[in-house]
This record gives sequence, structure tokens and C-alpha cells, in this order.
Amino acid sequence: MPTVVVTLGTAQVALDAQNNRIFVGRDPAASQLAFLNPGLSRRHAEVWLGQGQVFIRDLGSANGTWVNGQHIGQNVVALGPGMQVSLGSVPLELAWPGGGRIASFAPAPAFQQQVAQYQAQQVAAAAAPMTGPMASEPLPREFSYRRQDANGNGVVLLALRQDTAFAGTILEGFVEFTALDNESVASITVDLIERHEDGASKGHVWDRVLVRQGPWKSMKGDVLPLPFKIEVPSGVASSNRASRWCLHAVVDINWASDVDVELDITMRNPDLERIRDAMGSLDYRFSEWKSKPHAQRYDAGFQPPAQHKNRINEVKIGIEYLGAQVKLLLDIDKKGFDKEGAVALDLAQLRTASIEVLAATLNKVITDAMGG
Repeated sequence: MPTVVVTLGTAQVALDAQNNRIFVGRDPAASQLAFLNPGLSRRHAEVWLGQGQVFIRDLGSANGTWVNGQHIGQNVVALGPGMQVSLGSVPLELAWPGGGRIASFAPAPAFQQQVAQYQAQQVAAAAAPMTGPMASEPLPREFSYRRQDANGNGVVLLALRQDTAFAGTILEGFVEFTALDNESVASITVDLIERHEDGASKGHVWDRVLVRQGPWKSMKGDVLPLPFKIEVPSGVASSNRASRWCLHAVVDINWASDVDVELDITMRNPDLERIRDAMGSLDYRFSEWKSKPHAQRYDAGFQPPAQHKNRINEVKIGIEYLGAQVKLLLDIDKKGFDKEGAVALDLAQLRTASIEVLAATLNKVITDAMGG
């Protein structure tokens, strides 16, 4: 994944595989890339890397997000060199490896007038009488794994059917916001976060979903349950002593304190479990999968069965996700010297093959590396 440098005014941050999503805006407490300018909302837009591309979306800002002079509204827009991007009238710069750029520019008077007209529309909407949110169904009872938090502005609740999520699936849930005052809400987002003991304290955001984009008006006592779906990437680490997982919901309230809540979840990676079980069926005893922060590479040691104790001290397996394949690297600590083997497995085959077939494949790699 490329490193893309993003600049807003005098502030700058690098997007890469480890820091792949940022909020951009005025308030450093709410945005990873912050520049003090009155034309910016405290959390104005989101910029992120995905599949080798850079994307941007507005987060209900007062002055809008503009690409090539067009207001993007609620759309997600892919960015590329040569475009013009601005948050309100504040240019956003991007620099790609190899020299590709989105450069700063001096907004033309006609464009500044366009932004001013949009701002006037937002001010008029803010002055209009309060209206309740769109009607929605009550939060279903089967979403019984719940946690909530609150401040003086509202209560936010996260709900799932169960406390367990699986790598490579879509996790469905509900976020419910109860307004405790008359509020103007900019957006509601939910993040999927992994906190690794060797990583950043705030954790790594693997996916983020914009549950609802505003701004909209909520009256005191309004209850708004909203369904969401968030992608759990294939190949992420299972919950263990080093990696903890949670969902984090944020209700971004204009001109007041945000309301947020975290819900701990247990992550499971069925691919790693199948490989562990296949080795177990060969009587190789498992220790623990170990990973690095934000990585999709795992390592574990397996003690050999009794009949191989005179030949093998340990078999170490490294698993690396490579798109539609996983690469298995075997390091066999043989008495006196090491042997190595490797095999590439199609993910679909890994997930559909029986444990017996997978065990036979692994046994052949070990046997071949041992020299028969």
C-alpha cells in the first residue's frame, strides 16, 4: 500500500498501511489532520486508503467538501493526481510516491461565492424549527449484546446479535442515539478497531462505516435506532493476549460535545483455526498464533508427535495473506539443522477442504522438507 502525504494548511500527515484512515478538520481533538481555520468544521471530512486508492467523503460539514469545483454531498469520491480538492475554501493537498500531486490552489472568486451560498443555506437550515428524525423501526430484540454511554447531549448504544465476529465476513449491528437536548447532528460513524499491545494506544481502524450523514435536527427525547454493516477484513488476527477488538460509535454533534461508546468483541479467524486443527490431527501440538500490529502475517510453533521427537525439535509455520491466496512457510527445526518448505493455498480451497485433506497437504510439505 503506497504512502500518501496529505496536507491541510500548515498541518501534514502520512497515510500508509498502518495509518490508513484520518478525519480532517479544525479541531485537533476530533481530527488526526487539523488546521485552525474558521471555514473548517471540527471534523470536516474523512480521507482513507483502500485497495491502493485514496478516497474522501464529507461528514456533514458546514461549508462542504468540493472536488474539481463540485460539492460531493454524501458521495464517496476517489482522488487522483491533478484534481482540485477543498474543504470549504481551504485547499487539501495530496502527494503520491513518484511525484503525483493534488496541489494547493487559490480559490477563484466564483468558487468562493459558491461556497458562501452553500454556507448560507446551511445557516438557514440551522435556524429553521427543530424537526424530528426520519421514522425508523425499534431496535430488534435479537441484537441483545449491548453497551451504551452518555453525556449531557445524548445517549448512544451499540448492539450486536452476539459478542463474536469472524474474519472475512460482514458484521451487522445497530447504533441507537437518544437526544437529551435539541441537537444538530453532523454524522454517526462506527469503527472496527484492533488494539495490539505493540501498536498505537488508540488502535488501528480496519474499517469505518458512515451510518448516517447530516447535518440534521434532533429534538430532546428523539430516539433514533439505525442499522449498520461493517466489513471484517479477511485475514485479521483472532483475539488473544496481544490483540483486543472493539466497535467504536461516535455521534458527532455540531457546537457541542460528541457522544461515543465502545463495545468489546471477540474476533475469530477460521482460517487459522483450520490450520491449527489440521496440524492437531497430525498430533502436532499448538502453542499460539503471534502477529504484529496491523499485519496479516502470523507465526506459530508446533511440537512434533512422539514418533518424530528423535528427528524434529519443532515445526514453525508462518502464514501470510496475499489477496486470494495464503502462503504457508514452514521452518522445520530438525535435529542438527533446519529444513524449510512452503506452499501457496487458494483461500477458497482452504476454507472448503476437509480437515483430512488439509492435514494431508501440510504433512506432504513437512515430509518433502524432511527429505522423505
